[in-house]
Amino acid sequence: MGRELFGEDVDLTDNTPLGKMIYLQAQQRAEDNEELEQVYNARFVDTSEGASLETNVIRVITRKRWLKSSGAVILNLNKGTKVNTGDLFKTPYNVYFKALEDVQAVEDGNYRTTVEALEYGAIGNVEPGDISIIVNPQNGINSVTNPGAFFNGQDEETDEELQDRYYESLGKLGSRRIESIEANVLEEVEGVRAAIAIENDTNEVDAEGRPPHSVETVVLGGLDEDVAMAIFRKKGGGIRAHGSTVYTFTDNRGILHEIGFTRATTVSVYVKVNVKKNKQYPLNGDDLVIAQIVKYIGGTYNGTLFNGVGMSSDVVCAKAEARVLSVEGIDDVSVEFSTDGVSYESKNVLIAFPEVAETDESNVEVMNLA
Repeated sequence: MGRELFGEDVDLTDNTPLGKMIYLQAQQRAEDNEELEQVYNARFVDTSEGASLETNVIRVITRKRWLKSSGAVILNLNKGTKVNTGDLFKTPYNVYFKALEDVQAVEDGNYRTTVEALEYGAIGNVEPGDISIIVNPQNGINSVTNPGAFFNGQDEETDEELQDRYYESLGKLGSRRIESIEANVLEEVEGVRAAIAIENDTNEVDAEGRPPHSVETVVLGGLDEDVAMAIFRKKGGGIRAHGSTVYTFTDNRGILHEIGFTRATTVSVYVKVNVKKNKQYPLNGDDLVIAQIVKYIGGTYNGTLFNGVGMSSDVVCAKAEARVLSVEGIDDVSVEFSTDGVSYESKNVLIAFPEVAETDESNVEVMNLA
């Protein structure tokens, strides 16, 4: 533009008044174009983020927010002992829980009460027996334990996870029962990380033992009652909800219903990432590599739970290596997997039904590639 106005020999270097004016205008034009691009991209699920993404998907789903984990514990108390609301218990790895109600022991024995995690998020999802330490010791409280696992703690969804769940939940609006069950469990049940429904529409028991005309829903996370009710609301009439976990309830007409589903099992995956670095490799490069691996496989990184590959999906070396190569300063990479933390191979981890792969930052080691 400057040469069109003032001739081909005009000086447009940064030190000239005209050059400085053009530089400032070009910078402002670039910023304006970036804002216009963001406004355009905000219209679409795949390219929007934050509040714009939430607006785009709100007709089907809403973003999952932070939730505290809660569940039942068993207290062994002497007669006359009182446990007050707010009394604290914890796990050996320092996840704290508070009592939600008073308990008064009328005789020696075991008493059941409900506790809730002090922190929001999946950090409060504990295995049976993990809650074992009395933070406020007093005479008459002999022991505490949680007989069952806690599933309902939940981290807030990332934009990427919300986009993935939006497409998985589109079946919720349809009449196809299998997709509707999956979508309803994923959307409506707090704490669910993965779900898949499989039907047997034949007149015979299938190879996996499902009865004729039944559906089996495999779920990772969520409370039994919430999962069962989500299945019941979408299950077709006359179709049996089959599974190893059975929840029984009575509807408002007094009819008894047994809703079955199956709990997914997790497969722990250990990873060695061999990286050839160059001068652009950042100081926190190892942390970025670990984060990419955890996000791909699924598990906890820096206190956030990522869904990862999902139900019955294999962990693939090439896909993990592609994630690592997105980190700046890496010339080459090779990944080795293990399921026992001892024997490592550059080989895909096969995830059977009904299993889900899982790792965390402590299971991932970054090494220099020779």
